[in-house]
Amino acid sequence: MIVYIVHNIDTEGPLAENCVKFDDDCNFNNFESIRADFDSEDIADITARHRARTLASWAEISGMLQKATSEKQRTTLRDSFGGGWVFNWFCMDHLGFTDNPRQRAMGIHQIYDFYDDMAKRQNMGDTIHWHFHPMSTYKEANKCATSYINSPHLWEILGRRLLDRGWFPKANRPGFQDERPDSHWFLEQWIPFDFGNAASGDIDMEQNPDMTDGRFSDWRWAPKDWRTYHPHHDCHQLEGNCRRKIARSLTLLSRFANLTEGELELGFKRAASGQPTMVAVESHDWRDLNLEMDYFRSLLARVSAKYPDVKFRFSDSVTAFNAVHPAPAADNVQLSCNLLFGKDGLPQRVNVEVPCGKIFGPQPFFVVRTRSGRIIHDNMKYWRSLQDFNYVFDDESVHPSDVKSIGIATNDSAGNQSIHTIEIDDHLNGGAAAVSF
Repeated sequence: MIVYIVHNIDTEGPLAENCVKFDDDCNFNNFESIRADFDSEDIADITARHRARTLASWAEISGMLQKATSEKQRTTLRDSFGGGWVFNWFCMDHLGFTDNPRQRAMGIHQIYDFYDDMAKRQNMGDTIHWHFHPMSTYKEANKCATSYINSPHLWEILGRRLLDRGWFPKANRPGFQDERPDSHWFLEQWIPFDFGNAASGDIDMEQNPDMTDGRFSDWRWAPKDWRTYHPHHDCHQLEGNCRRKIARSLTLLSRFANLTEGELELGFKRAASGQPTMVAVESHDWRDLNLEMDYFRSLLARVSAKYPDVKFRFSDSVTAFNAVHPAPAADNVQLSCNLLFGKDGLPQRVNVEVPCGKIFGPQPFFVVRTRSGRIIHDNMKYWRSLQDFNYVFDDESVHPSDVKSIGIATNDSAGNQSIHTIEIDDHLNGGAAAVSF
């Protein structure tokens, strides 16, 4: 059997933080002294030193990534198939916040574009996914919040990613490892893969008072044995019959839910018993990924040696999910979209059919950009069947004269996508009665 190793990065850009002082100066190079032999160091001390240092500028992040994403660093330990390290960049946008004391990168696409460009240039199998921080009550970028309903920037970010970049998410990493009913239902509509489960028995409530009684990062009732599962309708931590699949993702050298040698061995034992297994770990791009990779490699080398019959593979998140928890065999999903114009030459209605495969959720994602630049997400309505949809432009929805562009996207349960965007001005002067896209 194979253990699929998935390294997920909560990709948030620079993070300024006052440096906590230890016996030696808090300096990036001082971590080199604790990389050599993790057995000889106290892991709690390593973690404390590691957490004391954040990367406060794009220059610092770029310097760290130059080594972390290099072929040499990726192949220091190859997997059982000769492959090197793979990164899954879960990119967020800081949008709509008014208070920014930790100097986060503000603005749409600031983070996505940096990592998308890097992944394409390197061409080493890295993938881009979805990470989102709900809006805090007073719009502070350094505060934790949990409500998607109270986060209107959610729709602008997702709509702009679709309209501006032709991109739509397949996999999710929740901000602060936290999901609530509203985010649970949001994910159930569009995103088939979720790495939220941080279930662990090592959370010290005295050291982490913000997690007492599940205040944040509450996964107390979720599986702890590396299985992936469909969540229950009423509680994402329980197994049920919802659409998406949730995987466990532990942290590296963090203050809670850490991957330990024992936790990693549980994954290899599970695979040795004949059960397909994914071990996912989580990091942040504003910390030294090189140290975390070295630590993980030290665990992986020791544990894999104990299980010579179990192979391991570094993997992107979607491939790993489909390997350990495959969807029923089906054709890849395809949407067919048809935009109809009225006698006045303005867009009147868009019809969407699903001629091939099956969409993941109850309806495709639909977004409109107005001529003033507003991003409006709206629901579609069923048309001739539960697999056909349409949307009418009128004075009850979006005025036909105000429609600048539209975007429609869907996944299927295996993460195959059908994405469509159209610019209305490209067709207004042509007198078209209908446009397929």
